[in-house]
Amino acid sequence: MSKDHIRDYATEAFRFYARWGGRDSYVKSLLADLQQQRGSGICFPTESALIHKEQVMREHMAEIADLEAVEVVMKVCDTDVRQAVEMVYFYKPYESIEWGDIKQRVHYAEIHMPAGERSIYRWLAEARKIFAEERGLRLNKKNKKVGSN
Repeated sequence: MSKDHIRDYATEAFRFYARWGGRDSYVKSLLADLQQQRGSGICFPTESALIHKEQVMREHMAEIADLEAVEVVMKVCDTDVRQAVEMVYFYKPYESIEWGDIKQRVHYAEIHMPAGERSIYRWLAEARKIFAEERGLRLNKKNKKVGSN
């Protein structure tokens, strides 16, 4: 089996999604923070306020793209994959993952779905692969050398 180079990044993106409840909630929070910094007395945004808003959105573009990619995964995957992702990655998203937590969560999912351990790991890998493709991350593919025939 090939090494999954994006596993940790994708796992954290799924957990980030679970913490925020989706892209819209995260963007609303960013905009609310921006509004709070600026003050609520402004009815019409000034040019500097719009520039600052664009700057904040650019600064958080990677997080927003992660959330959008997770949303795509949750839309395009079948019920089993979504349920596995929710049971394993969305569980206690505010707590750090300790050694053995994923295995315990997979075991929990194995009992409650019901499905075999191998199926759950395969579904999680499928979700991570779709996430990586949506984000434009390099997957472990055999690359052709530049200039070779």
